[in-house]
Amino acid sequence: MTRSQAWNLYTSHFLSTWNARTYEFAAVIFMASVYPDTLIATSIRISVLCASVLWFFIVQPDNGDDVTPFSSSGSLGVSHVWREAIFALIIATGILEGLSASGNMLSMERDWVVTAASPYGQRYDLTELNSSMRRIDLICKLIAPIAISVAISLTNIRIGVMIVGTMSTISWTAECWCARRVWLQNPKLMAPKDVTDRDSQETMTSPGHTGFFSRAGQNIRRYVADFRMYFSSPVWIPSLSLALLHISALAYNATFMTYLLAVGFSLDLITFARAAGSVVEISSTVVTPVGVKYLGNPKTQGHHSISRDGEDEPAGPLLETPQETDGAKTEMGLERLGLWGISFQLINLVPVVFALWNLSSDPTTPSVLAVFPRFTGRLTSQPRLAFILFFFLSISRLGLWIYDLTTQQLTQSMTIASQRSSFAGVEYSFVCMFELAQHGVSIILHRPDQFKWIALISFISVITSTTAYARWVWKMRGHLVHWEKIGAVCECVELRAGRWRGGI
Repeated sequence: MTRSQAWNLYTSHFLSTWNARTYEFAAVIFMASVYPDTLIATSIRISVLCASVLWFFIVQPDNGDDVTPFSSSGSLGVSHVWREAIFALIIATGILEGLSASGNMLSMERDWVVTAASPYGQRYDLTELNSSMRRIDLICKLIAPIAISVAISLTNIRIGVMIVGTMSTISWTAECWCARRVWLQNPKLMAPKDVTDRDSQETMTSPGHTGFFSRAGQNIRRYVADFRMYFSSPVWIPSLSLALLHISALAYNATFMTYLLAVGFSLDLITFARAAGSVVEISSTVVTPVGVKYLGNPKTQGHHSISRDGEDEPAGPLLETPQETDGAKTEMGLERLGLWGISFQLINLVPVVFALWNLSSDPTTPSVLAVFPRFTGRLTSQPRLAFILFFFLSISRLGLWIYDLTTQQLTQSMTIASQRSSFAGVEYSFVCMFELAQHGVSIILHRPDQFKWIALISFISVITSTTAYARWVWKMRGHLVHWEKIGAVCECVELRAGRWRGGI
């Protein structure tokens, strides 16, 4: 990949992500202006969008067409019937926007980037492209909501609608132009893909005049076959573990921020904490390439080479040959760094859960922290709980996005090229199902004093993901910890302690 191709790819991804992040945040403001006294409209919209994306991958697995995003808030002075009709139209156009954005994201991140990337170790290799594109996404996630909020606060809702619609319309042309330049300049993207035997047989045996139910049944059978392919992949456990994390509400999402407002935290504090978390998330795109390179170097990891049979072999001159390719080293670094990332997230969520449990508890009943008053009596004040909550939640985002980046690249590199789209579609289906589960739990446990149970469920999901991924790494590497290095460190410490005592 050349510099020109990379920058055209980044520009196209920036425009797409900026519009998606702007519309995602602005739509909540637009819904709140039309339905100011309830969260039902926003909840319905999000749930319908998630369900629609999930259903889209079932009945229409080959989603390659782009649909221009469109948003409309309708007229604020229309009758009740017309307002509900326009609300239905907003949901319908929002579905199209969500489907096109999802299809564009899957095509770019799971297909184009993998195909067009340079070989490992060179400029614009897969690790660099993934980190740069995720950095663009996270920067847009931080800045786009602030920009549209400032625009609406300086003008009004109607002007905000016009701004979002105009940006989406104008940038669409530039986005398509940049993507087309990447396509035309990269022969690997233009090369025809290999078709699987299943797809070729379906193309030959299925007539073009089949009815709707026949096509729907065929697509469902293909979707079931895609599930079998997904679970037969060597990387399905990291993928499913990543999707499972979407059931967690321990993030700066709408559910969590609504709870924080309900228990008395100011909007300024929440906004500052969310911005701090976004900065930490962006830092993961800098840490990941360095960490992959460091942890993928056998010389820094205890002079062991990796055997996929699950056993370590001592490194020697014969093993340090070109057979240890850059791709194998990168894969080793991804596995190790992913385990560090998800473990870092789990550890930092422990004080977050304790703080939320204390905040969500009924004042008349003792909280978990009150069980040990000698050790936690100073931590139960509101400022200290706020610091514990926001500090550890923000730094936990570093581990989450490190794990996200490493898992994304593992699924890209360990999946057959002809199966990448199907694999990504099944993974995104699981993401939508777990997000729906999160919203369902939030609807059932809707009172602020019940959020502690949501936090506990979220923490259990992170534990499950961490355990599953650690088991997978154990299977792939044969171990999780270099005990010989820990033993060497302990011996060194003991030797130094003996010398120190002898000197006394």
